[in-house]
Amino acid sequence: MAGITTLLERALDGAWARHQVLANNVANSETPGYKRQELDFQTYLARALQPGLRVVTTHPKHIAGVGREPLYVTQDLSSITPDGNSVDIDREMAEVSTNALYYASVSKQLSSYFALLRRAITEGRR
Repeated sequence: MAGITTLLERALDGAWARHQVLANNVANSETPGYKRQELDFQTYLARALQPGLRVVTTHPKHIAGVGREPLYVTQDLSSITPDGNSVDIDREMAEVSTNALYYASVSKQLSSYFALLRRAITEGRR
């Protein structure tokens, strides 16, 4: 259970962080000299799936730990306007929509997983 929920939790965290970066780009779309930022959480999520360093527990009552990779924001140093701004508002709005759909689908998957667990628990009592 922890594996699926951890994966979905990280996916939601990444989508939320990416939404904040995209919202910042939209808010600064007319700020002279502002450079577009991007957050590649797909790479973050792929790294989270790879086996890596895990906390070893030596007693059954110890809590198993899971490390977290940092999220990295990159900056687009090119310019698309004469004032040095690199934000294309149409592209940003498309990215916001795509990210919102991704967040909603992962959230739905998590809800469905918990509903399945709830059903298994309540049906098991009968």
